[in-house]
This record gives sequence, structure tokens and C-alpha cells, in this order.
Amino acid sequence: MIRTKTAALRTLGILVMGIITQSCHSQDFDLSALVLPVTESSITSKFKLEDQKFQTAGLDEYISLEKEVLYFEGKSLYGSIDNSPTTSYLANNVRFYIDKKTNQVEAYRLETKTTAETSKLEKALEAKFGKTFYYYKDPDMNFRIWEYKGNTYFLEVNSTTVYNGQQTVTGDLCVVNNKSEVFYNYYLAGGFGYYQDYLRAKKKSQKKVYTYNDFLNEMKAEGRDYYLKKVVR
Repeated sequence: MIRTKTAALRTLGILVMGIITQSCHSQDFDLSALVLPVTESSITSKFKLEDQKFQTAGLDEYISLEKEVLYFEGKSLYGSIDNSPTTSYLANNVRFYIDKKTNQVEAYRLETKTTAETSKLEKALEAKFGKTFYYYKDPDMNFRIWEYKGNTYFLEVNSTTVYNGQQTVTGDLCVVNNKSEVFYNYYLAGGFGYYQDYLRAKKKSQKKVYTYNDFLNEMKAEGRDYYLKKVVR
């Protein structure tokens, strides 16, 4: 009787551990782990993507609002304004940009419409990459760039957005394969425009290592102080 009870308890323990292990490993996709390019099938085999029926910088755009796709550095970024998780206009989402000639995902764009998830995204990027070398900030918006393994991470955070009368802080993270030149250059505009100027200066520089701080110092020496306004160093 005692042996039977002991065996039953052992079996129960194994089942509980199995459930815990399965729970710990249930999230097997994380956007932060993607190093672009990746095959289209590596995404479509896991998630249903909706074809947006248009191109951005030569790449076809597909969108997903699924909860399981909205993870970054282990943090869930699932959420929406007015509890509307199936409306792309109001819901956090990710868009994949695919070269249909090669069936490769060359970029993705993660949009957070909710303040809490935007904050999570900012903290996750800082935890993964540390202090960024490109950081322009004013009271309403900021622009940051990180580079990692041949990918560039463009982050825009906007605290002036209003959806359905509700003010929120939004995040727009675009991750691009640097070799996808048309799309990469497409993103070098607006708040990221100074980075394009830096890249041009870097090509001309004789220095083996030429950082963004080097560029800023040169601009200051040349009297072009506008490059230093709003920059966080």
C-alpha cells in the first residue's frame, strides 16, 4: 500500500514537472532573436500573415496581430487601444517585409500603440543593446538607432499620439537587413536623417574606426552645431 502511494506521488510529481516545463517553453518565438534575412516560411509556418496588398521600398508587406508573435526579449507586447486587439489601427502589431523574388524577410516593423508596451519595448532594447550611439530627444519624441549583426534597429517613440480621444505613447521599431539597400535607405529620413549624413562622412573618413561621436565632433568644429541639438550623449 505504501509502495503504491509512493509510486502515485512520484507519477504526480513527474506530471507536474512536465506541465511546468511545457509552460516555461510554450513561447518559442521572439522577435529579438531574429537576425535578418530569414526565410518567409520560418514565419508563415508559425503565424498567419495578412497580405497588405502593397509594397514598401520594393518589399511586400504582411501583418500579424497574433499574441504569440508580439514578444521581444521575452516580454509580451500584446495590447490595444479601447480593447480592440483585432483592429490593426488600434492594436499592437508586427509587419514583415518580404522580397517575393527570394522569399526572404528583409525587415520587420513592430508598432506599439499602448503606453505600457511601448515602455516595455524601450527597456527591452536598452537591456539587449545598452546605450545607443544615436539618440535624439525632445519632450514629445525621440529617435534611437542600434546596430547588431548586420541589422539596424530604428526606434521612434512618440508621446503626442491620440487614438479615439485617448492620448498614448507609441513606439515604432523597424529592424532592417543592412544589405537590403533600398529599404534601408528608405528609413534614413526624418528623425533618422542625420545618420545618413554620418554614413556619408564615414565613407570619406580615413579613420579605421569612425564613430557617430567622431562625426558630431567634426560637425561642431565646422560650426554645424545643429547636429548636436537635442542629442543625448
